[in-house]
Amino acid sequence: MFVPRTVFPDYRVLLAHYKGHQSKAIKRMGELSPQINLVLELRDSRCPISSNNQILENIFRSKDRIIIYTKKDMFTIPKSLLNKWHEPRNEKFISIDTNRKSDVLNIIKLLKDYHNKLYPQPPLGLRLMITGMPNVGKSTLVNQLRKFGFNNNESFKKVAQTGNMPGVTRNTSEIIRISREPEILLYDTPGVTLPHLNDIKTVLSLYLIGTLNHNEIDPIIAADYLLYIVNLSNNKSDKVFKKYLKTPTNDIYELLTAVSKKMKNAGKIGKNWKPNYLGSAITLIQEYRMGKLGKICMDENVLRGISSEEFNDSIIEENTRIQGMLSESTSTTSKTSSKTSNKPSKRERLVKQSNQLFV
Repeated sequence: MFVPRTVFPDYRVLLAHYKGHQSKAIKRMGELSPQINLVLELRDSRCPISSNNQILENIFRSKDRIIIYTKKDMFTIPKSLLNKWHEPRNEKFISIDTNRKSDVLNIIKLLKDYHNKLYPQPPLGLRLMITGMPNVGKSTLVNQLRKFGFNNNESFKKVAQTGNMPGVTRNTSEIIRISREPEILLYDTPGVTLPHLNDIKTVLSLYLIGTLNHNEIDPIIAADYLLYIVNLSNNKSDKVFKKYLKTPTNDIYELLTAVSKKMKNAGKIGKNWKPNYLGSAITLIQEYRMGKLGKICMDENVLRGISSEEFNDSIIEENTRIQGMLSESTSTTSKTSSKTSNKPSKRERLVKQSNQLFV
């Protein structure tokens, strides 16, 4: 009888994946926050917990917010589970497929209802900001909202650049109109990750769904985590990888060898046949991202049935970690600034030198 692994090795991987444009984006979000009426925070349904960014929650703590779980076509989170997570926290949420018109129209209805309940009515229109980690579907949603928000009465033109790789949007957009009656406008923002992720499983989960594009992550380790999650979720590897395997396995090299044989992704050294492990691992990762392996959730806590209390505790714990990280960063910056401030500026030195001429 097949028994799946219950422990994944603690490989050494780089946990920091922060980019310069992300720091700039966070600063810009903070500057625009006073103008915003409502925040749409996007999370990926395949990683509903790992794609939650507490930095964004801290920036918009005082703002109304709707959490949108995208890519439900690739994994559908049971609504009962989402209710358990969000109802105790009084959080509004919705799951969507950004390519499905009915789902986009549901969001537009939510926005119009929200606008109509505001009193007094915002004189400059309802202003939104769409936030989230990289590659969770923000720019696709912006384009769809604009397309269907105008009821196709105006010629549609994409206003947000989209792509399969993270980091396509690099700057916070100018204000974008998605509806005239009522007036609804929004900002599209770059995807923002955390300065330092908490563990290897979070890194690998975000890498597998395409949120992280990091050259230092070994595709073989990522493929091994994919195999681990597949078996852990009772989707035995012989079912998910049925075109490669006849029996389930915990051995990633057995799977990669089978992929090499099937894809002819191998090489010969003399008379010896050698599987291409790296190429096969990349093939599996691409198949998962394209949805060819079925609907698989990459968050282990979801598979283990995390309770509402555990979910809330994880949010508090993550928020505490982020606050400590930000405080440490501020402290370091302050020390650097104080050291710098003790040194006279170039202007002060020039003034002093000029004054000395007249002493």
